Amino acid sequence: MKSLEQIKAPIIVNSLAYISLTISGIIFLSLFLPWRQTVTGSGYVTVFSPMQRPQAINTQIDARIDKWYVEEGHLVNKGDLILELAEVKPEYLDDGQLEKLLGQEDALEQKRQANKKLISSLKQQISSLYQFQNAAVPSANLGIAQNQDKLMASKQDYNAADQNYKTAKLNYDRREQLYEKGLSSKRDFELAELALIKAESELNAAEAKLSIARRDVSLARLDVTQVSANTSLKIQETEAKLAGALEKLANIDKLIYDLDIKISNFENRIEQRRVIAPVDGQIVKLKAYGSGEILKAGSRLATIVPESSDRAVELYVSDFFIPLVEIGRDVRLQFAGWPALQFSGWPSVAVGTFAGKVTVIDASVSDNGDFRVLIKPDLGRIESGRDEAWPIPQQLRPGMKVTGWVILDEVPVWYELWRILNGFAPSVMKTPKKHGGRKVKPK
Repeated sequence: MKSLEQIKAPIIVNSLAYISLTISGIIFLSLFLPWRQTVTGSGYVTVFSPMQRPQAINTQIDARIDKWYVEEGHLVNKGDLILELAEVKPEYLDDGQLEKLLGQEDALEQKRQANKKLISSLKQQISSLYQFQNAAVPSANLGIAQNQDKLMASKQDYNAADQNYKTAKLNYDRREQLYEKGLSSKRDFELAELALIKAESELNAAEAKLSIARRDVSLARLDVTQVSANTSLKIQETEAKLAGALEKLANIDKLIYDLDIKISNFENRIEQRRVIAPVDGQIVKLKAYGSGEILKAGSRLATIVPESSDRAVELYVSDFFIPLVEIGRDVRLQFAGWPALQFSGWPSVAVGTFAGKVTVIDASVSDNGDFRVLIKPDLGRIESGRDEAWPIPQQLRPGMKVTGWVILDEVPVWYELWRILNGFAPSVMKTPKKHGGRKVKPK
């Protein structure tokens, strides 16, 4: 019995053995605890809307500085005057150039109105000439018809006179023969001779009248041709004048159009001399340009940071992990300057981090060799009170550094240790709901 008591272990050894067994049991059980896999990335605070991101203020024309109206850090409203410029190009140095251009435009407009009145008058003349032609030609044709009727009557008179002459000639010849034979008196012969002379005279008169009627018909036909030709000539002359007036009007319109462009460019040039704030924001990075310094078009004057609450995070993830990141995944964010404690495997116990959602994943690699992921606030968790809202814009400025953990699926601790020891990538067993990028429909 005494020997057994001598080989009995000391109390401290038994205590250590119990402690070791307890710790081993705890470690063994912890291997089956749930572990949330994550993908870590770093990046910067940005603004999601491109119109609300910091933007440069540039000069649009070659000019020299006249007067600054802002200083570094000034808050400005959209439309506030930042800088006034003065011209350096010779063609814009004349202060009265705009008034001169407007005066030229007024003169051309008056010339244009006068030319339009001339065109209207010529068109009215052409219309009147066509009406005259339509009335004069039928009237002349009526004269032809009247002269043809006279010609017909003259032919009938001539035929009658000719017949009378032939009858008188036969009677004269018969009376002459009877007189020579002594069978008729001298008086009868003289009466027959007088009748013949009268018939011949009437025949000559009828022939002359017929000739005049024929000439009148020819003259009437010539009148019709002359009226038609003269009217057509006047119409052609007037139409030629109208074509010239229309051409002149087109040239005047072109001059007015070119002058309008010059006036518009000059007016825009005047506006471009005044550099104004494009948005509400703060003036930063003001360039050290002094009064009288000459600038080239496109020279950068300053940077304006718009007032915006549309904040987001640019998180950069390596190409090894980017296949595991999907739109809609939850993200925990730690902003620079904000104390935080993040347990990678148990995001629910994180302190000082903020909730986000994966919104956009770039399709191509960035210049730094990683893929850019845009994170926006998780409004669902924030509005329900499960997470705090992101810091206010004055505390969370664009460009601040951010560390983020994209939350993946839940696995046992032993699986995570086995994965790390073997150098495997995290596994994705559950796929969140797809959120494809919006397609912009062309207008």
